[in-house]
Amino acid sequence: MKATIKSIIAIAAIAILAISCQKEDVLPIPGAITKEVKAGDTPTLSFTVSGDWHLTSDQIWCKFVTSSGELQEMSGGTGQHTITLKITDDNNGNQWSTAKITMKNNGQQGIIATIKRHPKELYIKLYDITDTPTKSFILGYVDWVTTRIEGNFHYAATEIPDWVEVAVKHENGTIEITNSITGIPGEQTEVLLRIVNDGERETKEIKADDGYVITFSDESGETTIQHPITYAGMGIDKLSFTGPTDYYFGWEVSLDGKTFRQSNPENGTIVTFHDALQYNIIAQNSEYHIIYFEKSIERGIPSYTLYDHTGGQRCWMDFNKTDMVLTVNDHSDSGSPRYGGVIALHKEKYQLIRASLEESILTTDSSSGIELECIDDEYIQYTLIELTQHDLAEAGEYEGMEAYHSLTALDIYCDPYTNTSLTEKYGCEDIYRCDFVNSVEGKNPGIIINPRVENWDTMNHEAGNASVEVYHGENQLKISEGEYYIGENKDELLSVHLWGPKGGWNDTDVHILFKVGGQTKKVLVVTPPTH
Repeated sequence: MKATIKSIIAIAAIAILAISCQKEDVLPIPGAITKEVKAGDTPTLSFTVSGDWHLTSDQIWCKFVTSSGELQEMSGGTGQHTITLKITDDNNGNQWSTAKITMKNNGQQGIIATIKRHPKELYIKLYDITDTPTKSFILGYVDWVTTRIEGNFHYAATEIPDWVEVAVKHENGTIEITNSITGIPGEQTEVLLRIVNDGERETKEIKADDGYVITFSDESGETTIQHPITYAGMGIDKLSFTGPTDYYFGWEVSLDGKTFRQSNPENGTIVTFHDALQYNIIAQNSEYHIIYFEKSIERGIPSYTLYDHTGGQRCWMDFNKTDMVLTVNDHSDSGSPRYGGVIALHKEKYQLIRASLEESILTTDSSSGIELECIDDEYIQYTLIELTQHDLAEAGEYEGMEAYHSLTALDIYCDPYTNTSLTEKYGCEDIYRCDFVNSVEGKNPGIIINPRVENWDTMNHEAGNASVEVYHGENQLKISEGEYYIGENKDELLSVHLWGPKGGWNDTDVHILFKVGGQTKKVLVVTPPTH
C-alpha cells in the first residue's frame, strides 16, 4: 500500500513538471518591424515561434511566396522560419501604401510587420512663396528668395553647389544658415536661397539649362531627383564697387598724373599709389556707365561740368572700363589746381537720367548761406573718387599764399605774379594775384588771406612788429571804415579779412602789403569782382 502511494506521488510530480516545462516553451508573438519596399521587391521576414502559426496580409500587393504559389495567407509549425514576400504594383499610386502582416499563434494575435511601399513615382515639387509651382530653385542676390518643397518620400539634399547659400527662417523671424535641406512625405519644407557673391558670379544670369542642380536622395540612396538652379542676376538696378581705399574723397594727384595719394580721415596716415588706381565694379553683365565731373572754383564759387563716357565724351580723367583702371592726364603746363571726380551708374539709373544728367546729378546746397552747385546726395553713393590735381611738393611753411571765400570756405587760388613795376614800387619780389569774390544778395562776402609770412603772427602783430597796408589805387583802405580787418582765420592763424573798398571797386586792383618790422615781405594783388 505504501509503495503504491509513493508511485502515485512520483507520477504526479512528473506530470506537474512536464506541464510547467510546457508553459515555459510557449514564445510570444514576434515584435512588430517596419520595412520600406518598392514594387518588384521580395523582402524576407524571420521569426521563431512555438506551436502552429498562421500569417495574413491585408493588401493584395503584399503576398507570401509559398510552395503553393503567391498567397495572402500561409501557415507553419514550431521553430525558426524565414518567409519571403512578393511586392507587386497593384494599385500603386503616387502615395505611400501600407500593408500589415498579422500572426496568430497559441491563442495570441498581433501585427508582426508593417510593409511600406514606395509610391509608383517619387517626386519633389517646388513652389514659390505664394504656392505657385516653379520648375527651379531660384536664388536671390543679396536678399533671400523663398522656395517651398513638397515630396512624397523622406528626402535629403545630397549635392548643393558651394556657391549656393541655404537658410531657414524661424518663427521669431531670425534667419539661420544651414546649407542643408531635408523633408518628410506630405509636408512642405520652406527654405531660403541666395547666391554666394565673389565679385563675378553674381553679375551673370544662370538659366535652367546651364546644368546647375540641387540633388536629392531617398533614405536608401537608390533614388535621386534633381532640380535646376536659376538666378536672374543681381539686376540692372544694382551696382557695388570697391576701390583702392574705403573712402572716395580726399584724393590728391600730382601735376604729371603719376602719383595718387590720400590721407586717411580716421588716423591721418597717407597712402600712395603710382600711375593709376584700380577698382572692381560689380554690375549685371558688367554693364555700367561712367560719368566724369569737373568742378571749377571761380572766386570761391563751385560749378560743375559733366561728361558722359558712354556718349563718347572725354575729359582729363580716363576710366578704362575693361580693366577698371583710372588714370589722370598730365597738367604740368599749369600750376593751378583742378578738381574732378568719377561716378559709376548701374544700367537702370543711367537709362532713366541719360537725357537729363545735369538736372538729375547736380543740385544746390544752401548751408553756407548762398546756393552752391554740388553733387546730389543720391549720387554720392555711386562716386568712385573725388580728387584734386595739383603740385604735391611739400611747400615750405612760409612759401606761397592762401585765400578762401568768407562764406563758402572754398579756396581762391593765389597765383605767383611777376610784375616789375610792382617790385620796384614796393621793393618786394614775392608777389601773388587772386580774384575777389562776387557780390551776393543780402550778404557781404569777402576773402580771408593767410600770407604764410615768417613772424607775421598774432604775437608780433600785438607787439607792433607785424602789420598790413591795403591800397585801392592811391587810396589806402581803413579798418575803421570796415574795408578790411586783421584777425584769426578758421585755423587760428593771423589773417587779413578783406571786404573791399567802401566806395566800390571800379576797375582798380587792391594791393595788400604784408610787413614785418616795417619791411614788405609779400604782396597780394586782388582783382575786382565781375559783378
